Amino acid sequence: MSRLPLVTPEKADADQADLLADVQRQLGRVPNLYAALANSPATLRGYLALHSALAGGTLDARTRERLALLVAADNGCDYCVAAHTFRAGRMGLSEREIADTRLARAEDPRTDAVLRVAHEVLHERGRIDDALLAEVRAHGVTDAELSEVVGHIALNVLSNYFNHVARPELDFPPAAPTEDRTMTRKWRTATRIELVEGYTLLDRRGAATAVVDDARVAIEGGFLHVEVDGAAAVQIMSAPAVARVDYRPDAA
Repeated sequence: MSRLPLVTPEKADADQADLLADVQRQLGRVPNLYAALANSPATLRGYLALHSALAGGTLDARTRERLALLVAADNGCDYCVAAHTFRAGRMGLSEREIADTRLARAEDPRTDAVLRVAHEVLHERGRIDDALLAEVRAHGVTDAELSEVVGHIALNVLSNYFNHVARPELDFPPAAPTEDRTMTRKWRTATRIELVEGYTLLDRRGAATAVVDDARVAIEGGFLHVEVDGAAAVQIMSAPAVARVDYRPDAA
């Protein structure tokens, strides 16, 4: 049950009713996130204004959706992960693309650069180095797009954090959770993980690499789950992508 009440049209005042009607026109429905945000018309109005402004920017809709999904996964917001997984699927993103997005990577080099810089901005609170900026610019990411990446992070941090406070009931198809995913897995300590050429994991600095030392791993359903200290989330690799795993001798 939501910790903040969901504002319905029947209970809304004039200001709230106008905002909820605007949401209904844009989305065809009023998701519970928006109904909870309507407790403060000022907050909902600000969220909608920033959302609308960024939708008119230079980043395309699929990239905007991938940024929203990445930020939600990094922030552990299961509501927003479910919502943006659903929307990404409706836009034609494959299951592999959706899973990769949650790990800040993409097959397309330019999209990959956008996701990696977003991940770094989020985790370093904007204090990224010149080398990363030069790298993403080399992939064709413009200064306008870099600016919008920061804007989308701010927009989605607002919705993620609000969901953490309000805990609205999930009204999207559930996606793989971002939290408490270790309960049924048997984790072991790996001293080294080597991937097949063309595949990468994120190391503790958030850099893509084919070799990771000292990580926790678990095998489940034909996938290797990897937990690297300092990384945003558990990373998942299909078995054919893994060339070698060396375990610590005394690993359970």
